[in-house]
Amino acid sequence: MPAADRSPAIDASVALDAAAHGIAIATRAGVQVGLAYVNAAFCRLTGYERDEILHGGLQLLAGDGAESPVYPHLREAIVAGEDFSAEWLIHGRGGRVLWTRVTARAADSRQVVITLEDITVYKRARESLRASESRLELAMEASELSMWDWNVEQDLVSYNDQWRISLGIDPSELVKRQELSDRLMLPPDDNGVLEKFERHFHGGTPYFQSEYRLTAHDGTHKWFMAHAKVVRRDAAGKALRVIGVLQDISRSKQDQRTALEVEQRWERAIRGTLDGLYEWDLLTGHVWYASRFRDIIGCADVNFANTFQAFQNVLHAEDRVAVLSKIRAHLENQSRLDTRCRVVTRKGNIVWCRLRGDAERDASGRPTRLAGSLSDISAQIEAEKALTRSQDFYGTVLDSLPLFVAYADRDERILYANRMFQQFFAVPLADSRGRIIKDVIGDRRYGAIGPYVREALQGKTLEGQGRYRDAAGKQIELEAAFIPHFDDNGELQGCFVAARDITEKRLLEAELRQSQKMEAVGRLTGGIAHDFNNLLSVIIGNMQLLTRSLHQTPRLLRQAETALNAAMRGGELIKRLLAFARQQVLEPRNVDLNALIGGMYELLRRSLTGDIEIQSQLAADTWFTRADPGQLENAVLNLVINARDAMPGGGVITIATRNVTIGADRQPREDGLTPGEYALVEVADTGAGMSNETLKRVFEPFFTTKEVGKGSGLGLSMVYGFVKQSGGHVHIASAPQQGTKVQLYFPRSLADADATIPEGTVQEDLPRGHETILVVEDNAEVRGTTVEILTSLGYRVHEAANGPQALERFMRHPDIALVFTDIMLPGGLLGPQLVEKLTERRPELKVLLTSGFSDSSLMHRSVLDGSVVLLPKPYQLEELARRVRGLLDGKEENKRVPA
Repeated sequence: MPAADRSPAIDASVALDAAAHGIAIATRAGVQVGLAYVNAAFCRLTGYERDEILHGGLQLLAGDGAESPVYPHLREAIVAGEDFSAEWLIHGRGGRVLWTRVTARAADSRQVVITLEDITVYKRARESLRASESRLELAMEASELSMWDWNVEQDLVSYNDQWRISLGIDPSELVKRQELSDRLMLPPDDNGVLEKFERHFHGGTPYFQSEYRLTAHDGTHKWFMAHAKVVRRDAAGKALRVIGVLQDISRSKQDQRTALEVEQRWERAIRGTLDGLYEWDLLTGHVWYASRFRDIIGCADVNFANTFQAFQNVLHAEDRVAVLSKIRAHLENQSRLDTRCRVVTRKGNIVWCRLRGDAERDASGRPTRLAGSLSDISAQIEAEKALTRSQDFYGTVLDSLPLFVAYADRDERILYANRMFQQFFAVPLADSRGRIIKDVIGDRRYGAIGPYVREALQGKTLEGQGRYRDAAGKQIELEAAFIPHFDDNGELQGCFVAARDITEKRLLEAELRQSQKMEAVGRLTGGIAHDFNNLLSVIIGNMQLLTRSLHQTPRLLRQAETALNAAMRGGELIKRLLAFARQQVLEPRNVDLNALIGGMYELLRRSLTGDIEIQSQLAADTWFTRADPGQLENAVLNLVINARDAMPGGGVITIATRNVTIGADRQPREDGLTPGEYALVEVADTGAGMSNETLKRVFEPFFTTKEVGKGSGLGLSMVYGFVKQSGGHVHIASAPQQGTKVQLYFPRSLADADATIPEGTVQEDLPRGHETILVVEDNAEVRGTTVEILTSLGYRVHEAANGPQALERFMRHPDIALVFTDIMLPGGLLGPQLVEKLTERRPELKVLLTSGFSDSSLMHRSVLDGSVVLLPKPYQLEELARRVRGLLDGKEENKRVPA
């Protein structure tokens, strides 16, 4: 064959792979079936690779065979060599499911050609069509639609069977009617309806729709909603086919009339109410708003649509989201609908409203209607704001009171608690409001106050006291009143609880009782000591005169000196009693505590046993104070000796000084310290300590825990009296087996320390003189002894028993150079007052005062500020001689007592 006549060979596999449908060639050998070839489309449809499907065969596509039993029939047809065609739901790779049309045709005795076509889209369309037809039929039946279908070219009208129900007319009867309007069920007597249909029929409107009334077979009248549409026209626009439906709306019409009547009745009923009612049909979206509703939102004079959107538009922008959320939550049956919101009227005014509603639901729980009301609460909001301001004011007042205030209702639930109450129980009002009292304050506290609360809730007013611990564990004592609360009708509503912290009051009362006890003992002690001082002054004075005259008789001199020493020891005892009674005569100076204690160190060391160690912790910047140095040394020595006695097995004594500033807000005030700056002396030991009962009596005179004969019981009493008389305070902290710490607080002095006056040696020759001295003393024996001493020293002496007598003597003897007078004088003129009168007449007059105790406030003040020169009783002959001579020679400043 010539080359021009030869056509190129065609590769069959390439051609088959180009086919759109899946093609496979099956082979059969007896009852055995296999695949010899599959094209590319077959692989795409199934998702398998060519080798997979050739080895697995058609069985791969059958799945478990439960959904479609096509595969067994297909296999039987292949084995028999028969033609086969069917719709087959195949299973591809990865669970893929696909509707296909499979066909099989025998090519020869051994091979069968199988085609596989994807009909998924076809199946879906067919199923959708069937579903649409079913839905349409169902919808027509459910909606009770009567339908006609007019073939204009043939002038034939067909009807569905609904006409039997809607009008009671057999469709076969309708076909026989002659008039077109009768056949199309148009009202022949309503030209408007006919004209509207004609206009649509000729293309003037896209569809026809109208409401009209028709007469049924039984003569009754029914209302219908008619819809019609030309569904096919020719090229010229001529109508070829028209379909129409009629819906019986008689019931709807009646419902509308009924609804209108109900609405009118409701409008008349609620016209005079303050609430604006509404009803929202959730299925149709229609909302009925009462006229009062429109009045509230300021839309009574404008067109306000019957939609929910219209209401949304007048909601305040800041409230819109919250209101919609609450409505949605109510419709989802999550919460009740009762909320506040603001609406903006057409004039721009803001109105506060309360929106309430309740949803009506069908059998499945789905909401179908929402009805409720809208109330204008602007006046209420203003009242609440005013009330809030009032509550804030009274709340501020209650929070400012030093009281624990709370209010509980009849169920013992806390409704109010002021700041102090919340802080005490560490429970904010937001957490405690509405909770029962027991849960807030705890079982233990409730066990104490619960009976009072229950009785108050029965109408009784009660008072009670108790000790409680706050949230921090601090114990305080409370005094509470439980007061029932009745409303205007006399019904019990709850009770008030008002409590106050009386811890400090109790401490002050205890301190006052202690102070009164100590004062009573002190007055008794002071009175006795005063008389003893006068007796001792006589004894000591005369014994000193006697010893001076007995130098030539040694035996009598020793006896006189023994008596004199006993009298001097008695004087020291009296000084201790007066120190406790705070009536001793002090000689205060500005003292450097560190220097004073440092100078005592060796003395203190010698007072201790070898197994006791003494340590000092003296702050370098310790302030000066004004006190009697001698008495201060005695106080420190007494404390150290007490500490020594408390440590029979040895231990450590620590003496410390430092500065302390007490603020005005000091809490607690268990130690009675007043605000100010203090220099502190602290003596601490590691001894046996004291119990609480012992601490309560530790300052009482003659009280001691030592064995009989080993302690006078005046050591701490003297310390207490001296520190108090110096304007300071004593605080003791102790516990059994934990040692004792005594703190002495002395007021700070801004002056520098006074220079220490060295003690001179006793002189054999006493200072003498020849000046005239006036001695004023009410006790004749003391006065006689003093006159004899001064006379023996060479002075001329005049004496007086009281103030008026002293004035008379002073006026008669202008040569008087010095007045030596007691503080306490009879006759209505005390020593300081006498001095004032005398110095008015002669300012340069020298004055020396004496006293056995300082009971007057004038003396106490004068001694502390150094405005007088005193010689305390009982005094020795040498001391009297030195003081008198010092004043007369100008070596000792003569300071006056202010009147």
